[in-house]
Amino acid sequence: MSRAAETFTGMTDSIPHTIPLLDLAGFETTTTAPGVTLVDFTAKWCSPCRVLGTVLSALSGEYTGRARFVAVDVDAEPMLAERYSVRAMPTVVLLRDGREVGRVVGSRPRAFVAGMLDRAIAGDVAIASP
Repeated sequence: MSRAAETFTGMTDSIPHTIPLLDLAGFETTTTAPGVTLVDFTAKWCSPCRVLGTVLSALSGEYTGRARFVAVDVDAEPMLAERYSVRAMPTVVLLRDGREVGRVVGSRPRAFVAGMLDRAIAGDVAIASP
């Protein structure tokens, strides 16, 4: 990950957990690993992305060891956004063992995202909502 030092923390720095911002090479390595990965397709100029980033940063601490959380800046990595057909931000894509099992567009509350993660961890393969 060439941008391992970069992170996305949402609107506040008071949350201790941050989500790594990945480039293409880091994305390929991280998302093909076994287990559940939540990918946040985001942009620096996107206000709803910052709100969701705060939610995801908080959840990343709660799901340590059960799910990976990563972010992709669509302006810096347009090929990844195109590959996953991202047309609006924020877009959250849930992957399990490298395959997409769920997706949601727009900012969502903590309980909604947690429900999606719980379903992905439990083995569900068609997640659009908790």
